[in-house]
Amino acid sequence: MPPYDARGEGNRAKRHRAVLIGVEHYGGARNDLPAVAANLRLMREALTAGRTGVLGPDDLVEIPASGGPGATVDPLRVRAALTEAREEVTGLLVVYFAGHGIVRPDGSDLNLMFTDSRVTRDRHHPFVDTLSWRDDVMPVLRYARADWVVVILDCCFAGNALGAFGPAAGQNFALLTAAEPGVEIPPGDPGGGTEFTAALHRLLTTGEGEPVTFTRIVTGIREAMAPYKAVDGHPWIPDERRHGDDVVLAHAADPGRPTPPERPPPRQDGVRRTTGRRRPGLPAPALLRRLPPALVRRMTRTTALVLAGAVALAGAGAWYLLGGARGGGCDSPLELRVLTDPDLRPTVQKAADAYPKRDGDGCRAVSINVYDAKATDAVAAFRSSSLWQEPPAACPASGDCLRPQRDVGAQPDVWIPAAGSAWQRATAGTGGDTSAPAGTSTGPGTSAAAATSTAPGTSAAAPRSVVGLHRMGSIAYTPMVLGVPDTMKLAQSMQTGDPLHAIIGGLETGQAVRILRPDPEDTEGALLATGALYAASSAGQVSTLEQGMAQDLPSLPSTARELMCALADGTHNALEDQAAVLVPEQTLAQFNLSAGEPGRPSCATEALAHRVAHYPSDVPMLDLPFVRVTWAGADRDAEARASAVEDFHHWLATDPVARKCFTDDGFRSVEKGGPAPPGEDSVLRSEDNATAVRERLPVTGTDADTGASASLNAALSRYRQALGPGKVLYLLDNSTSMEDQRVWDGPGGAKELVVRSMSSLGARDSFGVRMTAVRPGEPPTEIVEFRQNDRAGARKAVAGARTAALDARIAEGLRGALGTLRQDPAAGEQPRLLVLVTDGEDFEAVAKSEQEKLVASARLTPLVRIVTVSLRDGACAAGRFGDRLAAASGGRCLDPADDIAVGLVAEVAKAGTGDAE
Repeated sequence: MPPYDARGEGNRAKRHRAVLIGVEHYGGARNDLPAVAANLRLMREALTAGRTGVLGPDDLVEIPASGGPGATVDPLRVRAALTEAREEVTGLLVVYFAGHGIVRPDGSDLNLMFTDSRVTRDRHHPFVDTLSWRDDVMPVLRYARADWVVVILDCCFAGNALGAFGPAAGQNFALLTAAEPGVEIPPGDPGGGTEFTAALHRLLTTGEGEPVTFTRIVTGIREAMAPYKAVDGHPWIPDERRHGDDVVLAHAADPGRPTPPERPPPRQDGVRRTTGRRRPGLPAPALLRRLPPALVRRMTRTTALVLAGAVALAGAGAWYLLGGARGGGCDSPLELRVLTDPDLRPTVQKAADAYPKRDGDGCRAVSINVYDAKATDAVAAFRSSSLWQEPPAACPASGDCLRPQRDVGAQPDVWIPAAGSAWQRATAGTGGDTSAPAGTSTGPGTSAAAATSTAPGTSAAAPRSVVGLHRMGSIAYTPMVLGVPDTMKLAQSMQTGDPLHAIIGGLETGQAVRILRPDPEDTEGALLATGALYAASSAGQVSTLEQGMAQDLPSLPSTARELMCALADGTHNALEDQAAVLVPEQTLAQFNLSAGEPGRPSCATEALAHRVAHYPSDVPMLDLPFVRVTWAGADRDAEARASAVEDFHHWLATDPVARKCFTDDGFRSVEKGGPAPPGEDSVLRSEDNATAVRERLPVTGTDADTGASASLNAALSRYRQALGPGKVLYLLDNSTSMEDQRVWDGPGGAKELVVRSMSSLGARDSFGVRMTAVRPGEPPTEIVEFRQNDRAGARKAVAGARTAALDARIAEGLRGALGTLRQDPAAGEQPRLLVLVTDGEDFEAVAKSEQEKLVASARLTPLVRIVTVSLRDGACAAGRFGDRLAAASGGRCLDPADDIAVGLVAEVAKAGTGDAE
């Protein structure tokens, strides 16, 4: 198939665009990048060159429109330009970025930095006023209408975007990065641009003989950059990803090829842009080109200027009379901001893209900007709504305070949470939802926000309520299900009607099964499932459950799709067939589809087992409520905005095109106020899901329930405690046999194992080290006091410890340690770990009756996991003391048959918050 050519016969009439973003000036500690201005000039020339360029000047959008000291770049403006391009471009879309790039400490989540971008110490929200490639840029471009999308990133860590490259199925998309992952690049020359963009310019403007395609660019740019070195002497190797055949980015320098029209783009609102429908009228230079060439040659400079001025005035009059006062094209559409749940984002985005709101002139009247935020962040932001407009003056050094603009985004006009439970939590205790008009800030009619809690780092005064949350009805449904691999045995009668704990109990009988769900902080569906999961769990079991999930998937996925993708990637062999997953039915149905079926996620593989949906009776259905959001004082265009919101809701709820966006993704439509049975064209009715899902279900809703909010808040609190700062107490056998057996000092010795495992402990964890070789009746010697400790000091104390010519009092040590770790029963979910390191001699000498008492004590709550490290064989054999302690406490027994060093670090990491988390 020939490469896609924007100037080809079938594509000339389509809309093409290049969004060129250059950030030269930075506030704070970031250095300015003077080469960026030259970069924008080079890219402009390369894409619009008379003979070789694939675009015309009118096809360019430059941000900023001009350089100079005041040229700042705002991420919201960039996102708006990308969103507009996604909706309007039908041919070739090129996106270019030059500026600073930054990643998280683990190398993930490339963020593009802008003038006012900042870095905080908050590990959950480390970057402010940036755009995440993974969460902001890629999701917007993934749903572009364009035939081809080409993105070029000239920034440090550009290659880290490759890991989150995820085009839609069938989408033509290419990504070119200035360097490989993890590589920083030099700032470039102010006059000539960066080395990468300068080389790219040469390749695009000097091609001879044949068009310059993306694949040719990749080869050429790598050859051009080979002589250069990146920062720290790294080889400078540009990288790429491509989904689709190929695309022409420049034509050969052929003098016979027609030149694209040259029309200087006007400027508007700080962004150089000329897209959209044009009014009649030509700028003066274009009119001059229409004069006879002989006449133009005979003109003097003055005559030409006078004539140009006259023609310009005449053109301006015609432009004004013919409606050019609209700005030379369509007016900027009214923007509706739609906040949604991360699980819903792909489908809500598809629906927004399909929304056909245009005026009588064919101009887009409403532009819909869809974004998502963690469910817990959205609820907290609405409950403290005034912080959207008046963020706290200062945050703690950690950056851990509520900032809705940072944590959620711009103030939304519409909120589509996954379930009504999120709306309930946002409005609980604030008077509920009523119908007051926008602009009312107190009294009946403004439901949401803040009223009851104060964000960390703010003053004691509760934030004011400035928002109204008006629930307008559901737009689709999907139940939460436990997706069970079809290789597991479970009675078909348990597919509906049973609570979650009963279904799990039926699964666990004689089968190895792991229960997984996404992070309940991120999606409302995961939180609802977690509430049911905890309902039948004791305090200690919750901690064990969460630590088990953390062991299975150390980085807990944020969404149901991410969870299924993680299981499908082939790196979790045991989990692929053993994991029962708590996910929305629509996600499960999509991943059940066979290869090649429409709607099957791109990350799905044959490694992932087919799963059957079981419908827990105690997990409410996700009912996707449409919530209109109004803000106090926002009355400038309140009537038009209210009308647009109502129109959008009506379209989502009733239009067949809108419904198809949801049913194609496995959601159930609305029928008589409840979920409709799936239609013939639904993913739920496909052959792959014929026995996996139930067509008709009893509705378990999330209507107003005063206890539901409190229950979910309690579940969230238990979750946070279960993974929060832990308590770890080491019992170190320092009897003479440890030295005699040569397991005390040196590599692999007791002290070295303890010191090494402390890397899993953080400053917020409480830990201590006790020596068990003492005289009868004496307490163990505490060489590291049980409290929050400095790791360096603790390691030094352990390294200097000595053995004693005494027997180890193992039973007394275990009893005392269990008592210490259980001293604060109020922190019931806090991870607790007891680590016993011994050579096994005195360990196995504990009397049988005493062993029985200790095993019984290990089962008590709050649960303390016991990890026994035996430096000699035998103590961990089935039925032995170490094995029984591990089974009773949910812990582990490690002996020389295991990789003790690695295993102990991992076990301590389940309770600690240090480097190994």
